[in-house]
Amino acid sequence: MSLSSPSSTLRTGRSASFNWLPTLYVLLIALIMSGTGWLALREGSTRYLLPFRTDHVAEQASLQAQLLRQHPTMENIEKYSPELATLTKGTDARRFVDSKLIEHGVYLARMPRLNQILLTAHIFTGVACMLLGGWQFWPALRQRFMRLHRLIGGIYVLTVPISVLLSFAYLAVTAPHNLYTRLTAWVALWLFGTVALWSVGSAVHALKQRRIHEHMGYMALSFACMLVAPMLRLNWVMLAWLFPHIDQETLSLVTMGIMMPECLLIGYGLIQANRQYDRAMTRRTVSALPGALLQGFQRAMPLWYALAAGLLVISLTHFAAGLGMSGTESARKLVNAALLDREGLVLQAHTGVRIVFALSSSLALLLGLHLFNRLLNLAPTTVLAGSLKAQARMMLMLSMMAGASATYLGWHIGLAPSQQWLSGGTLYTTSGLLILLFSAVLTGNLVKGHLAMLKESLAFLLCLLPFAPLLLINLWVLQWLPIPADYIQQGQGYVLAAGSCGTLMFAAMFYAVLGQASREHG
Repeated sequence: MSLSSPSSTLRTGRSASFNWLPTLYVLLIALIMSGTGWLALREGSTRYLLPFRTDHVAEQASLQAQLLRQHPTMENIEKYSPELATLTKGTDARRFVDSKLIEHGVYLARMPRLNQILLTAHIFTGVACMLLGGWQFWPALRQRFMRLHRLIGGIYVLTVPISVLLSFAYLAVTAPHNLYTRLTAWVALWLFGTVALWSVGSAVHALKQRRIHEHMGYMALSFACMLVAPMLRLNWVMLAWLFPHIDQETLSLVTMGIMMPECLLIGYGLIQANRQYDRAMTRRTVSALPGALLQGFQRAMPLWYALAAGLLVISLTHFAAGLGMSGTESARKLVNAALLDREGLVLQAHTGVRIVFALSSSLALLLGLHLFNRLLNLAPTTVLAGSLKAQARMMLMLSMMAGASATYLGWHIGLAPSQQWLSGGTLYTTSGLLILLFSAVLTGNLVKGHLAMLKESLAFLLCLLPFAPLLLINLWVLQWLPIPADYIQQGQGYVLAAGSCGTLMFAAMFYAVLGQASREHG
């Protein structure tokens, strides 16, 4: 996001022989989302339209649920819900029949007519987004059939705001406990919907300004935000494959913990797949927004250093010298004793690992901030100096230690059925693996000397590293909110705090949309 913007030609970084990989990725995402859109269309045209076609739908749904409990055959599941039948084919009949999804289906049949209208309308407008949205990112389609690309994009930017606003209206008249995934999903839907609306508006504005690279990035971000419902269901099936002994309700909590980084990574992959590394590009000038954001970020560097130092103190206090969440009053209010005990036992049993984790993640954050600030001041054509490379290597070493130790701790915390440990070690494991992933990406960019991508991968690392102290901060904030006791008992307090640790990834995504790499290769 450097302010230097001389017009020049860039050397390419990716061999043309590997262009089939990004194409395969885009096609895979487009096909999967079209499949989920078709499934939602079937579900909407049968189950959700049924209250508008016949009377006594609530009684019928109750009888079907009772029959399903007694005889969980594929035929009965298909009659109850085509969507549930498709999910069952990927796992087993008892998994979803024994879950609270059945009771939730009965609620959908009984809820007020206004709620039914809003939800049904949201589903059908969202279907258009899923059926068509992924195909606009296929480079070959855009290059050969521009009119079709524009038609798909036009339908998408028309239906996304309508679908999101309908979902907002539905959420406004629906209490969080009436959603299957409860308070965490209620908050996530508001967050993702807001970003989707803003991104679509920004994409249209960028298109009018003929800043096509920004337009594509914003469209990818909006599409990522629209993946919440499809990925929720796909995760149920994939997690059931990985953890067949864990019940559906527990895996649903795990899903809520991984969904935010998962959706954003899919969007980031679409941005990467549409960049043109295989031919020379003309460097574009910086628009007003990135320039203003860069100046604001650098002027606030003392604040960022102070915040990083504060996170260092929290990490050392609660993860090096302490035993994680159990040392805080807010965690004792919002997290069940079983998870606190489990985390405390693991951290106590692996003293060296937890100290390495606390030190490496905190020092990597401080060093990474300093390195990121220095890189932002470099001209785009600058070759990295030896001192910068040495800092980057130190940052990499610390990040890899943080990622490996976090993954190790999360794996040992593990999962347990019946929500004993809620989502267990999911936060540690997911964050650790993501830190290792972007450490590997940073390594590749450092070897290639790719300054733009070096800054971008560093931005993602900076947003991922402070997940542990952020968890404690989130719990401290949430304790002041009037969260009902039954929500806390269901694990919503902890899962909401853990899921919110990934919100910093939105900042990294905005950097990917507006940064130097998109201007050079978008």
